[in-house]
Amino acid sequence: MAYYRSIGSVPPKRHTQHRTPSGGLYREELMGEEGFSSDSSLLYHSGIPSAIVDASPWDVPRQATEEHRPLKPRHFKLHELTDPDWKAVDAVTGRRLVLGNADVRISYVAAGEASPLYRNAVGDECVYVESGAATVETVVGVLSARRGDYVVIPRATT
Repeated sequence: MAYYRSIGSVPPKRHTQHRTPSGGLYREELMGEEGFSSDSSLLYHSGIPSAIVDASPWDVPRQATEEHRPLKPRHFKLHELTDPDWKAVDAVTGRRLVLGNADVRISYVAAGEASPLYRNAVGDECVYVESGAATVETVVGVLSARRGDYVVIPRATT
């Protein structure tokens, strides 16, 4: 069963004309993981949402995993992974893989720079802010996070 939530100005019915106060049309964008066959959101834009001015792939650094047998309790000293020049590191390209398998990857980063625009089309992301603060800017709004917050970013969020 679908659950609808509306924020801001939306038309009375989905997939219909939605006019701006000046009479122009808002552009409709369907955002979701599986198109019409799964949960999705309708976003209304005053500009054209597909007008991408620049796009370039980012090659993820080597993130191969190795089996560790026998399985033993481990103490990960993640703070020792901090780059000495962490203030020049961003949260996207500065990540270091700690644990992972075919379903999940756990990385660690200490970052002091703003990250480039980024979209993970492969998986959802869960970020824990251990210290400091962060601002996540997406097409659906700006989210502020501070020490102790978890931020969940669904896949394909821009």
